[in-house]
Amino acid sequence: MTMNVLLVRYSPYWAAPVLDRDDVKLYVVHERTPQGLGAEALARFERVYYVSSFDALEELSAVAADLISEDVAIDKVMSSNEFSQYAAAHLAHLLGADEPSASVVLATRDKRLMKHHARRAGLHTARTRSVPDPAALVDAGDEALAELESAVGYPAVVKPANGWGTVSTTVAHDRDALRSALRDFRYAPELRSQQLLVEEFIDGEEFHVDAVWRDGEPWIFCVSRYVTPPLRLREGAGPGLSVLLDEEDHADLYAEVRELHRRLNEQLGLTRGPTHLEFFRERGTGRLVFSEIASRLGGLTVAQLVGAGVGVDEREIAAHEMLDGELSQLPLRRCRFRYVGMLNIIPDRSGRVTRVPAREDLLAHDHVLDVSVGPGVGAEVVLGQSSASVCVMVVYGADSEDDLLKTGAELARDHPVEVE
Repeated sequence: MTMNVLLVRYSPYWAAPVLDRDDVKLYVVHERTPQGLGAEALARFERVYYVSSFDALEELSAVAADLISEDVAIDKVMSSNEFSQYAAAHLAHLLGADEPSASVVLATRDKRLMKHHARRAGLHTARTRSVPDPAALVDAGDEALAELESAVGYPAVVKPANGWGTVSTTVAHDRDALRSALRDFRYAPELRSQQLLVEEFIDGEEFHVDAVWRDGEPWIFCVSRYVTPPLRLREGAGPGLSVLLDEEDHADLYAEVRELHRRLNEQLGLTRGPTHLEFFRERGTGRLVFSEIASRLGGLTVAQLVGAGVGVDEREIAAHEMLDGELSQLPLRRCRFRYVGMLNIIPDRSGRVTRVPAREDLLAHDHVLDVSVGPGVGAEVVLGQSSASVCVMVVYGADSEDDLLKTGAELARDHPVEVE
């Protein structure tokens, strides 16, 4: 049976699992740019629609109207990152596709709502306050700021309500810094909403959980620990490294997180598809504190990290699930290494790239499983800006966590990214 799949925002990386399938006809909605899509990409699609923005409801609705009036029945709507999730949910609703759900997308894009649902599911969260109008709060004076301080304490984390990762996130340590952060908040260009969330800073280890679900049960479930928490990484502290934890060595953690995740999914109404969840293990108490969840695959090379651990790239698993495949059809297998890591090799300072390690040199290392090279020679790298600080992503393995950390340090030392 052939399925009609609508891709919302074309990316060869994210769309790779469906591009060459004989049982799929592809339709695409893409943002209008001066370059447009290349001839090679266009040749793969039944129809391409351009819109000025994925926030343009009338233009998106017109896409749905054209497909319906031409008797094109869209079976699945596919979106893999933040920029197009709302658009995908709107189109799925108009086209009668089962996923993604608008309510699930909203609850997994807006950090205020996801924490609201997490608390209702019985999960611990940081203390939070919504700031829909930052300027008005600052103009209200010290009394309003004092109330905010009392609600969340210091340090206070100030972030976009609809952001992702640590983009445009800052930490305030006192009232002057909080006032400045709210008054002069710097929004990344991709951010449309300018509503903010201020929350309590949680001190502790930080983890991410990557899973693909069907009927409320995980097909795969991987818990990884950030060696350096993302906020500290933005400040230049420590290696950009995640460690996919072996479940046998961390059985209690896996069991607790799996149960919490199921409860949250039930509260959200999320029953299928990929998720990327983050949580803290609070220093001192040891309790697990929910941070955020996304109804999509993890960014950077998380899909390859998970793939190295379970034997199939997570992009392939998510696409197979979306297309109503069965888990038994996937050739899942354990990695030859008990531990797998994802390392981002970056320079020690901002500047223009003068040297990037060769992919083939890294792949020649006995423990390296996959390599993705970002900015090349001549590119400008600005540390502290997550999208501009991704240089060389290495997925590699070892038989213990200690050996993994040691190997990661050796890889970063022996294959540096150099700048001037």
